[in-house]
Amino acid sequence: MPEEYPLSRDYVDFNRLNLQHYIWKDMFGYSLHPKIPRNQKSLKIADVGTGTGIWLLDLLPQLDPSTELVGIDADITQVGPREWLPENLTLRQWSVFTDVPDDLVGAFDIVNLRLFAFVIEDDATLLLRKLKKLLKPGGYLQWCDVDVLSFRINTASSNVSTHHLVQLWEQTMPKEARLFPAWVKGLPESFENEGFLDITTDWQAQKGHTGIAMHWCNLPIHEMLADRLRESDPEKSPKIREVMEAASVESRKGAMYAFDRLVVVGQKP
Repeated sequence: MPEEYPLSRDYVDFNRLNLQHYIWKDMFGYSLHPKIPRNQKSLKIADVGTGTGIWLLDLLPQLDPSTELVGIDADITQVGPREWLPENLTLRQWSVFTDVPDDLVGAFDIVNLRLFAFVIEDDATLLLRKLKKLLKPGGYLQWCDVDVLSFRINTASSNVSTHHLVQLWEQTMPKEARLFPAWVKGLPESFENEGFLDITTDWQAQKGHTGIAMHWCNLPIHEMLADRLRESDPEKSPKIREVMEAASVESRKGAMYAFDRLVVVGQKP
């Protein structure tokens, strides 16, 4: 079984996850796709891989008070103490690499999942089947992810250097297959193959002010990945730090890592 989460689980990453949520929302214009009904009473909504719980907490004001929210993750300590959470938000520890617990089968009207591109190595099908199991008949699945293979470096003008950003990417990104997943682009087809109905796909290219905000938000990922390299090659650490600082200078001048992102929505028959 692969390591479930290749990045750090510390205060730096908690901040990154919270900020990333709001930039993502700005990019797409929503947290929950507008086609998914959310006005009924007594809805039950799950956020799988909930991290800090920010998706559920942000969605909460849009929902009837009778709605039950469940944050699901292999590590639920990132959300914070129970005493500081809304009464209708509960947490459930579950790893997506294990079978769906019996009491969660067919339990939810809406299931959300975001950014599993670094978690699944080969194919989304097995996880998609588990997510489908979580849904009631007629329930909606929303899967949000990043197409890592769409990676490019965007610049504000042709004279902006990207040399150190290229260097940073090459030196910190491990040559692991799961960090370059090919399955993301085929998610809509995977939804169709698993029998989901009324499938909608929303692609957004990274650009403009939200693009550079997302770039700054996720730049610490390369420090996290570099930490993994420092153990095996400690002499490389100061060199990576120098490249990181130089890449930051290039970013201030108008260069950023950019990716295409997508939201796929489907309804269980």
